[in-house]
Amino acid sequence: MESSILKFGHIPEVLSDKERGLVSYLMQAVEATDDLYQRQKNSALPGANFYPPDASKKEIEQAAKKNPAILDPYTFVERAANGKLIATPYVKKFEKELTRISNLLKEAAEYADDLTFRAYIRARAEDLLRETYDESNLLWVKSGNAKVGFVLGAFDRYLDQLFFRKRAYMGWVGILDEPRTREMAEFTKAFLSGDRKHLPGAKNAQVPQARIRVEDTLVFAGLIGDFSFVGSSLPSFADAEFIKRYGTMFTMFKPSLANRFESIFEIFRTVFSQEVQNRYSKESLRHAFLYISVLHEASHNLMRYEDAVTRLQEFFPYFDEGYADILSIKGCGPLLLQGVFTEWQLEALLLMNICESIYFCKRYMDASQVGPYAIGSTMSLDFLLQGKALIHTKNGFEIDAYRAFVVFDQLSHIFEYYIAIGTYNEAKVFLRRAKTKKTFAHFAPYIEDKRQEEYALV
Repeated sequence: MESSILKFGHIPEVLSDKERGLVSYLMQAVEATDDLYQRQKNSALPGANFYPPDASKKEIEQAAKKNPAILDPYTFVERAANGKLIATPYVKKFEKELTRISNLLKEAAEYADDLTFRAYIRARAEDLLRETYDESNLLWVKSGNAKVGFVLGAFDRYLDQLFFRKRAYMGWVGILDEPRTREMAEFTKAFLSGDRKHLPGAKNAQVPQARIRVEDTLVFAGLIGDFSFVGSSLPSFADAEFIKRYGTMFTMFKPSLANRFESIFEIFRTVFSQEVQNRYSKESLRHAFLYISVLHEASHNLMRYEDAVTRLQEFFPYFDEGYADILSIKGCGPLLLQGVFTEWQLEALLLMNICESIYFCKRYMDASQVGPYAIGSTMSLDFLLQGKALIHTKNGFEIDAYRAFVVFDQLSHIFEYYIAIGTYNEAKVFLRRAKTKKTFAHFAPYIEDKRQEEYALV
């Protein structure tokens, strides 16, 4: 049976008995979300299991005009005996399971000495049973320096490729890395401190504060385990009104970052020429990957538009993730001028961004659910190849960093148009340009040749 549960380690011995009890109950609650997620997931259908497989998009839209709950983010759409579409709330469909999870959280709260964190856990236990997370989200963003990190609920919408409305269950537990969090908080502050201009007519949603945590993650479950996120920014970008008032908090997951880096480093080692490889140690690239990952999550806070989800609908995540990747490079320009980065370090960030783009294109061949990441990656790689910023030689790929930064500047203007004021139909036409399989073909021979060498050694 499939499982989205990923365990990264045991509960640390350095925790007190009460802290260990707290973490134990939270981990049980998080792992219990796997069952809910598996019942939502169905990779064979664009709407997963949120909609009847025989219901067309048009039929669902028509039903939603009479019954808005059809497209509520916390309902399943089912076909009644009379053939009509009806909405069944998550809290009704999963009443037994959610009650058990809620009770586990109430038990966990008894072990929490941090009063804000205790209030957050108790509020989340109640919110799970009413599918409105505002109260517990507010307490969560206020608990930013809590020793234990914990999130559980229905948040991200990536499973719903039909409408990008329905939210999937997920959760994690981790322990705060205080020194790294302080380091990344200062870095994020420098990155977000510059003034930004927005296109005329765009409904920009100013984010008042973006907090950051870096955690030694203990467990993932649900969508976050299935996708193996290296970072997560919450509340969800669809909660624009909440974000405008209270801001966001994004969490970086150290074990997941380490795992992703190994895959990306292998791509770097096989795709780029020896001359490029000789310029960077593995450790310098590992550090660069952490920075580029933090920049990606921080960039989401530079590009919030009140109407973007409504305008772009199911195409929104493609632009949201793609634009964050682009801004994570373009935004490094001011950091270079401030002396935060050297040109050498900036090229390392650029290389990690490119290798991660190849990584997502490769994953897309086997799992279409990573489309929101792969399509933006495809666009970036195409522009880099066409702009001769990535040069194919007999010894592997070379990089022209100057041309690459020009390319990312051009891409930023293109993506900003769509996410700021672009229409649904314009977005649909633009995304048709992305041919991931064709783009990946430029890099596949190097990766496949490496695989064949490894098989030969076996």
